[in-house]
Amino acid sequence: MNLYEYEGKSLFKKYGIRVPEGIFINAPQNTGNIEAFVEEVGEVAVKAQVLAGKRGKAGGIRFCKTAEGAELAVELLLHATIHGSESVGVLVEQRLSIVGEYYLSLTFDGYHRAPVVILSQQGGVDVEELTHRHPEKTVIRPIDSIFGLPEWKAREIAAEAGFREERMRKMADLMVRAYRCFRENDIRLLEINPVIETPKMNFFAADAVVILDDDAMTRHRDFNYPPRGGLGRPLTERELQAKLIDQNDYRGVAGKYIELDGDIAMMSAGGGGSITNMDALISYGGRPANYTEYGGNPPAEKVEKLTRVVLSKPGLTACWHVGAVANNTRVDITMEGFIAGLRAIRPPFPIVVRRGGPGWDEARAALERAREELHLDMTIFGPEMPMTESAKIVIQKSEEYKNKLRSLNC
Repeated sequence: MNLYEYEGKSLFKKYGIRVPEGIFINAPQNTGNIEAFVEEVGEVAVKAQVLAGKRGKAGGIRFCKTAEGAELAVELLLHATIHGSESVGVLVEQRLSIVGEYYLSLTFDGYHRAPVVILSQQGGVDVEELTHRHPEKTVIRPIDSIFGLPEWKAREIAAEAGFREERMRKMADLMVRAYRCFRENDIRLLEINPVIETPKMNFFAADAVVILDDDAMTRHRDFNYPPRGGLGRPLTERELQAKLIDQNDYRGVAGKYIELDGDIAMMSAGGGGSITNMDALISYGGRPANYTEYGGNPPAEKVEKLTRVVLSKPGLTACWHVGAVANNTRVDITMEGFIAGLRAIRPPFPIVVRRGGPGWDEARAALERAREELHLDMTIFGPEMPMTESAKIVIQKSEEYKNKLRSLNC
């Protein structure tokens, strides 16, 4: 789970990591205390809260010297869309005087099979380009998972990165606090860019990128972060329903569902195949209503729940149930779940199925029986039909259905 900046900074404060004074605003009626805040702290930064990088270059951060300017910036950014990510609010924050900008992050490294700390005297905008130009100014060091990051080790890393005397001690203290936050909250990535140094040689986290480990959430019952997906927005009702499918049931996977703005529902099997087929659908001019995948031999009841979620979206004009020839998934079992979902929804729009694998003959016969029983417009293909070719067929069926609706003035 990716945290918004204001959430990450709230977590930082629990560990004594300095952050600028700020107020979070998520609705127009909550702007009443801006004037008093600007009077107290002076110039402010108004920052859109999105799960997208480089928001400053996209106009997602505004600097204001007056309360009137800050209120106008809040109005502009409150529900702005930046790099495809809709803002869930704004953080109005004190603008600090800066004498230095640095970079600090903690993450896991597959090569070392351990946490690593990355520290650089280069931070701020375009840090990737700066690091590429001057790699010698960046230190990457693994951390012993058992012994952690003691103060003396943090000082060694800070000194190696070029920090001296009091700066070295203060940066080491920041690293130790950040590492405690990283470990105790099961964080996959903790990034502060930039760490800013003020004239009094204090270090502040001017930004916060925090990614939590979803698989460790059972250890953090105190977390109350609203669910969010990978599109930088809160989860839709159907996405929330889909997440519950795999909860406490590890028999295969059937709860991956991302809602999109198209009209062709997708029931896809296998992660790689799902992406390939979605690309094919888009390349032929189709508009997917969702991304989803199931696999690992899920039971019929889980596939039924996924089918109900996928087909419940309003405005659908077709359904494409597609997957490669399965090897470890019983197609007859998963199609049993799909048919149960069809029986519950009874979709009026056309359905195109392309599948194969263990139990396919039985699955095909069951689909044919369901087609007759439920009076469905369903076209069924086995492995003889290339997956991407069936994309053209579902698009054609979708267009025919839309023309039918137009003729009925629906």
